[in-house]
Amino acid sequence: MYSNSIWIMLEKSVNIIGLLYINALMAKYVGPEDYGKINISTSLFIFVQTLSWFGGQNIIFKRMSEKSKSGIALAIHTQNQRRFFFLLSSSAVLIYLYFFTDIIVFLFGVANCIATYYIVMDFFSIYNNTQLKSKINTITNVIGLSVALLIRFSISYFKMPVYYFTIPIVIIPLIPYFLRLIYFNYTTKINENRKGAGMYNRHMLFTGGALILSSLSANIYTQISSIFLAKILSYSNLGVYSVALTLGGAWSFIVLALITSFFSKIYSEKDQITVEMLLIKINRIVILCSLIALAGFYFFGEYFIHLLYGDKYMDSVSIIPIIIIGTMFSALGTICYRYMIKESGYSYLAKKMFLCCVLTIPLSWLMINSFGINGAAYCFLIVEIMSCTLLNYFFRNKTIIKMHLNIFKLR
Repeated sequence: MYSNSIWIMLEKSVNIIGLLYINALMAKYVGPEDYGKINISTSLFIFVQTLSWFGGQNIIFKRMSEKSKSGIALAIHTQNQRRFFFLLSSSAVLIYLYFFTDIIVFLFGVANCIATYYIVMDFFSIYNNTQLKSKINTITNVIGLSVALLIRFSISYFKMPVYYFTIPIVIIPLIPYFLRLIYFNYTTKINENRKGAGMYNRHMLFTGGALILSSLSANIYTQISSIFLAKILSYSNLGVYSVALTLGGAWSFIVLALITSFFSKIYSEKDQITVEMLLIKINRIVILCSLIALAGFYFFGEYFIHLLYGDKYMDSVSIIPIIIIGTMFSALGTICYRYMIKESGYSYLAKKMFLCCVLTIPLSWLMINSFGINGAAYCFLIVEIMSCTLLNYFFRNKTIIKMHLNIFKLR
């Protein structure tokens, strides 16, 4: 488990560090205004990705962790279902971008559309994580990011027009997808029987239907501030806020990798005492890592932003500590979310996330109108705290509040 965690961390670190440098190169070159335009299209296609998966990521992960062959069958038989949802949702977003935004936003929307398709089709990365083959994900991501980095560096060096940055957006998921597809076909024997497709699709619709509302609500409460910043203030403010979100959440790849590996074990573990011990351990790791990230930013953050992004993005310095704390609660909330899935708490999750979404929209609007970019950061923190704690504490027999209290007990 720990070996696989290290590979997942390497994969995530390659993604984060590579994308951090690639995005910094692009952000410094295009400036906050155009960087904000690029990020608004990215924010919208996060919704497309969520709609297309229809709650399937966690369902497939859980099934593959328990029974790999059944999980593969579920993933393969529901691919067309994901394509259908992708076509509907991506078409709606592109039509909106074409008629209501400028050409730069639309072009980046097209690039994000293509990239999202390959992300949605790539169940191979989930399979590799559950089967303790995360090094495959790491290697393929390194190749994709290396090619994208080379392209972005060339665009910046030769001072090419901003729309050329659409190319690496597509390259980043496309290359790993095809490499993982080749590896999967070469190493994994699958059952070609199509008779069970209807059963698998009905299962995904029924189970995913309970999760999709919670997933969409999570997207809304995490992305709504970005959308409001662009509408209420400016794309430039969104560009600065996007940098703060990127840097403030960059450290989370460590804990998300560990959470993924821990839950591979938790989903298959039958002994409840062992499950509780694993939950306590991963919660404590998240808190410790967040404190280290906060201290690291305190000593090196300002210098890092100046070096990577330049003076135009220095306004992000004051809000990144808020984002780091909010990211900690987001990671702790991920533990709660995955544990509720283990306990089949789909209905509770849907209601909880919908309520969270309903509270976030007016709060974000009010905070941004009153406090500008700082208001967006504080809204992120408030919502993540509520989502992790209060809104989880009414779940079945108060299991989440008991889990949180156990974190602080010596044992």
